[in-house]
Order: sequence, then structure tokens, then C-alpha cells
Amino acid sequence: MPNLEAQEPAAEEPPAVEEAATESAATATEAASEVAPKAAKAPEYAFPDLPAAALVYNGERFVFKPIFAIVGDLTTFDQDDASLAQVGEQEDTQELRAGRLGFFLGSKGKLKWDFYTTVDYQERSTREKNVFQIFDMKFSVPLGPVRFTLGKQKEPFAYELIALSVILPHQERILSPFFVTRSIGAQLSGSLAETRMTWAAGVFNDWLDTDLEREENGTDYAGRLTGLLYESPSKTDYLHLGLGLRRVGSDDGVLRFSGRPESNVADKYVDTGEFAGDHADELLFELLWSRRAFSLLAEHVQARVDAPANGDPRFTGYYATASWMLTGESRPYVRASGYAGGLTPKRRWGALELALRYAHVDLTDGAIAGGELDKWSLNLSWWASAQWKIGLSYGDADLDRDGLVGNTKMLLARIQWLY
Repeated sequence: MPNLEAQEPAAEEPPAVEEAATESAATATEAASEVAPKAAKAPEYAFPDLPAAALVYNGERFVFKPIFAIVGDLTTFDQDDASLAQVGEQEDTQELRAGRLGFFLGSKGKLKWDFYTTVDYQERSTREKNVFQIFDMKFSVPLGPVRFTLGKQKEPFAYELIALSVILPHQERILSPFFVTRSIGAQLSGSLAETRMTWAAGVFNDWLDTDLEREENGTDYAGRLTGLLYESPSKTDYLHLGLGLRRVGSDDGVLRFSGRPESNVADKYVDTGEFAGDHADELLFELLWSRRAFSLLAEHVQARVDAPANGDPRFTGYYATASWMLTGESRPYVRASGYAGGLTPKRRWGALELALRYAHVDLTDGAIAGGELDKWSLNLSWWASAQWKIGLSYGDADLDRDGLVGNTKMLLARIQWLY
């Protein structure tokens, strides 16, 4: 199915089940959840956290954990005349970026299944769907060394998608033209090389969420393979590489790629519009390098589109984010998920992070002129505790589209609480 761009709410998954949970329950949840890192050894923060086990039921047969995520944003824009002509005026907006409720339920019996669901509040000013909608609903069960997951879930593809957006060093995703946030389908996943590698592959068709019949709605095939090439004994230094493959099916012979400039409230800056095509094959490479308080995260994706009438265009996107934890912390690597996990500040007054990012998205090729976007952003985040974060991001974006090069400057202030 093509990506009719839907910028996702910020909070992606529930916090990890606390250390008191049994090994089976913890294993089942590690890959599916980790917004707030474990806080067993965390200091008493100035911004108090809700105790990790406060609302958790950890019985003999089941473990139950509720999910809460509240993210508030204030975004302001400064555009030149060319930008106004390209995309119109972008209004300064204050919004509830994410208001998510849900729960995780895992068994401790011989059949170790788990169920995970969330509903998310969607502001009418930035969404076309209902105010509340089901965001996740998936059921997982182990089949020997392989895990089978069925339901509404993420497609296994890009680091930016699989990792939790609220713990990334940058505030918003930029490669959204090349993936959907959730889709209905089934996937198999597992680990290799003594948990140093992860793999996942699945097939997805979200016709239940569209107005098309199943045969008309595009089917996606997606897979991701990751490897931990190096990890120091202290686990603060590591090198991760990843590969993503995705075939995007067309909806009744129509494809579309579009995205926003790292903003939930901005209009679509790059947009191919709907065009005739059969499918698109996407190839993605990812890199994550960490050395104590420093890290580098980068991805590159290319989409080769089967659309002869439009010159079989190729679209690309990439970014590089450099992060420096000014207070010395580092993100631990989560082997079961193939990404860096949540941050636990070491000090009562939390942790400070400075991140610089450059991103590029090009949706112009062949007969398609979807635009070319270049953006720099500088982010300062105060991780006040394991559950609270306050961030400020400044962005400078150049859009080459419609024979013009327009500039937009953006300022995003955010506060979030996650449990």
C-alpha cells in the first residue's frame, strides 16, 4: 500500500515491564516496549516519577501494565515569500501532540502469549480521522525460537520507525514518505548470533482501515535485519548496522509519497500527489554508533517505483543526527529490538542532551515533481527524569518545488510525560 503520509503521534510504545517481572514476561515486552527506562537505581528526581511498579499487576499467571503518554507541543513558523507561495502560511500552533492510553497483558503459563493495545487522541486540527482511534492492537505468541505477531502494528523497516520516537535525539521523524506508522498484518521475528542480530519480516494490508476492498488495497512486504558489530563491557560503546527492505503495493493502481518537515502541524512540503504505478521497492541502510556520551545515528533510503507512464522515478531520503549528552549519560542498546533504548538520568536534576541533524528528502524524478527538502535542526532536551522531558528544537528548511526555493524556520517546544 502506498504511504499516504500520516505523521504519527509521538509516543510509540509502553514502558518496559519492571525488573520484578518474570524473565518470560520481560522477554516478551522488551522488543515491544520501552518508552520509560527502568528506574530501579535512578536518583530521586526533582521532577518526581511515578514508581515503575505502581500500576503494574504482576501475578502468578499474568503481568499487566497500563500505558499513559501525554505530549504537548508549541510550534512557530517564519517563512519567506517563496515558501508562502509554495505551501501557504503555516500557522503557529499549540497542540496535544499525543494523548495515548493502553495496556500490555502477558501470560506466564506454558504458552507465553502477550497482547498489546493503545488508543490515541487525534486533534481535529491536525488529523482527518476520529478524535480517538485504535493505534495498536496486536497479539504475539512464540513459535519455538520465532515470535509470531498478528494485528495492527509497525511494519519492520526503518530505525526511525521501529525505535521509539520519544527517546530519539531529534524531536520528529523525517523519512515518513517511505513508511506508514501502523498497518494491519502478520510478521515473524527473532534473534541470531547469541542475540547480537535481530530479524523480522511480514506482510501487511490495511484494507480494514480504508474504503477499498481487500483486493484493491495495496499489500506491503517488509523486512529488517540488524547486527550489533561491537559492544564494550560497559555497554556505553557500540556499533549497530541495519538493513531494511520493503515492497509497497499500490492502492487500485495509484501510488503517493508525501511528508512534512519534521513537524506534526505543518502542511505536506514534499508531495508527489497521486500517480499511476504498480509498486515501489525500497532499500534502507541504518547506522548507529555510540561512544559514551556521544552518538551518531544515520539512515539512507531509496525507493524505485514501477511507474512506466511516469518514467519509473527513484525517490531518496537520508539524515544524520549527532548527539552529545552534556551530563555524561548514554543510551543502552536493546538487543531484542535492535535500537538504543531509553535514557536514565544520573542526577537529581536530570540530564541535558544537545543534538544536531541534517536531513534530505527528494521526491522529484522522472515525470514526478514532488519537491526536494533540505533541513538543519538543533535540539536541546532536558530529560528531567526517566519519565519527564522538556525539549526545544530550532529548524531551518529549504524546499525546492514549483520552480521556487522557499525557506521556513521553525521553533518547536515540547513537554512529555510517559509511563
